[in-house]
Amino acid sequence: MNPQVIIPGPDALPLPAPVFLLQFLLQLTFLLHLLAMNALLGGLLITLFARIKGDGGDDPWTSLPDAVAKVSPSLVAATVTLGVAPLLFLQTLYGQFFFTSSILMGWGWFSVVVVLIFAYYGTYLQSFRGKDLGGGQMPLLGLTVILFLWIGFMFTNNTSLMLHPEKWAAMYFADARGLHLNLTDPQLWPRYLHMVLGAVAVAGLMLLWWGRSRLARGDTSGAFMVRTGGGTFTWFTLVNIVLGLWYYMAQPAHVRKLFMGGQPLATALFGIGFVLGIVLVVLGFLLRRQGEGANPWPVSVLALAEMIVMIMMRDAVRAGSLGAHFRPETFAVQPQVLNLVIFAVLLLAGIGVLVWMVRQLYLAWER
Repeated sequence: MNPQVIIPGPDALPLPAPVFLLQFLLQLTFLLHLLAMNALLGGLLITLFARIKGDGGDDPWTSLPDAVAKVSPSLVAATVTLGVAPLLFLQTLYGQFFFTSSILMGWGWFSVVVVLIFAYYGTYLQSFRGKDLGGGQMPLLGLTVILFLWIGFMFTNNTSLMLHPEKWAAMYFADARGLHLNLTDPQLWPRYLHMVLGAVAVAGLMLLWWGRSRLARGDTSGAFMVRTGGGTFTWFTLVNIVLGLWYYMAQPAHVRKLFMGGQPLATALFGIGFVLGIVLVVLGFLLRRQGEGANPWPVSVLALAEMIVMIMMRDAVRAGSLGAHFRPETFAVQPQVLNLVIFAVLLLAGIGVLVWMVRQLYLAWER
């Protein structure tokens, strides 16, 4: 076994844009992916809870899963499509780290594609054949949720293992078959749970908006969606604050120091993120007390701001963990202006088309 730190060199091809622009695009596209992923994973977990709680009669917990199941296949498509760009930007900037960790956990990483196919099919069965499944509906939903949780767990393993090049040589020389996971990392579980519970909170907020739209159309079932969504958002945000502190304490000492005065931006982000979390919980409880007529816009705007802050803190953790191993100033850059313009135009057009598609799907579901 060779215990030294072995890090492959960066890609010999020049970067197509300055590093700061690629990092901005990584964070922007990851935010779009995160919104779709939260709606999908959080929505499925809420659906599973509703299936368990519903009594099969006129209980609103029974009808809620049928409504959410109809949108799940579209959310899978949106999550996968919007996940391509941030993954490519991650590989462009951090390929020497990301590809190495992918090799070390090769079989787990390969499993994502296979598992995704079956999970995607599970959402289609729930959406189009749900009532025909009879007693198999609950087991299928449970399996689908587990498959998506597995995919998230593999991504968390990979994106956390890539931050620890000091582990790579020992792992590889101990077993080169690609069977490693990052299970000994104290960051793994708080990072993963923070992602999962955050998805449920955001999905709850989206459910609240869905309920308000139903109420505006005279559908009284929207009242239950508003109450359930608001409560889900508030309580899961509260729990996620605790998980966020656990995630912070699990960081190495030199990374924690960045958020405690060691780096002005990281320290500011930590303070803003913590205060925003507290404010969101307070507003969430106020929203629940005000009932169906409450205005969810302030909470929604602040929740989006909190997500942006969390993404920027994630980038600060990555930079602090890699330290001197990541030297973007040494990367060759050869800007491809035409390609960047084309990408910007297509990105804006794609967002516009996505908004239009969501609107058309909403109108179709409500008919």
